[in-house]
Amino acid sequence: MSIGGIYMALVWKDINSADDILTWKPENKKKFKVLAIDGGGIKGVFPAKYLQMIENKIGGNIYEHFDLIVGTSTGGIIALALSIGVSTSEIVKLYKDLGKNIFKSRLVNRVAHPITHALLKSKYDNKNLTVALKDVFGDKKIKDAKTLLCIPSIDFYRAKPKVYKTPHSHYHLDRNLKMWQVALATSAAPTYFPAAIVDKAAGTPDYMIDGGLWANNPSVIGICEALHFGCNLKDIQLLSIGTGHCVYKGKKEKALKSGFLSWGTGLVDFTMNAQNYGNNAMAMYLLPEENFDRIDFETGDKINLDSVDDKSIEILMKEAERAYGKTCPDIENKFFI
Repeated sequence: MSIGGIYMALVWKDINSADDILTWKPENKKKFKVLAIDGGGIKGVFPAKYLQMIENKIGGNIYEHFDLIVGTSTGGIIALALSIGVSTSEIVKLYKDLGKNIFKSRLVNRVAHPITHALLKSKYDNKNLTVALKDVFGDKKIKDAKTLLCIPSIDFYRAKPKVYKTPHSHYHLDRNLKMWQVALATSAAPTYFPAAIVDKAAGTPDYMIDGGLWANNPSVIGICEALHFGCNLKDIQLLSIGTGHCVYKGKKEKALKSGFLSWGTGLVDFTMNAQNYGNNAMAMYLLPEENFDRIDFETGDKINLDSVDDKSIEILMKEAERAYGKTCPDIENKFFI
């Protein structure tokens, strides 16, 4: 069990129903372990399957081994699920069974002119995704997480980054937010899904956009949060799991035209891909080499956020198995023993 997990277990016994005294602060005696999971839509199959193979071997729950779990978009959904003890097997099954239902084109997409419709509405609505998230999280709130969390999103009205957090120190703003709404907020990728509406205790609701536009690889957020708890960089141990990428082969015509019809949903994919490389490089510069592990893969097959065909799912599963074979037992010894 991580140092934060041990501390939180002790604190939990002394917490009563008064939300305003809910304070989680991990000790800083050994390595502060952070799990960071990238965004990537259906490509969340890769980190979910990778963690499933680890969980099957070690038993117990993934969250017990980390002080903090950070996840963006599909990685945010996985992070939230892990934090309440949802097994990785259940998460993998969710992607395999519901992927095609979640990424189901609007009816009007199938009967109207697709270009005309794309100018006005997102490619998908979020009704099926909302149903799936409610089924996974039920009435669970952020304060019900069994480990510290950071889930990036964007406040649409202010165009400002937002990180949903478990309550700690003097930060309790998000404690009563429902997990399914936070999961929806971090995964509302523009052009793919509409903005997510997050209800607040008072005032008008927030309209939230996918955090992947600024933190698709949330590794640096995890490092910053650990520093906030008083950790030194040498004491932070980070496991960063990507969702795969292919060698980008952009056509110069797209860049020169630079119109919406030229880019389409590709603009979101392009932005997230560039952001992944940037944050990965910053994390590598910040942490000692032995404290940073990145699990990812490169493929010649183009897999989009909504590539729910059987071939794409099979590639993601096989790449996870290959990555596990290459990195085990080193990763298990570092993070899970």
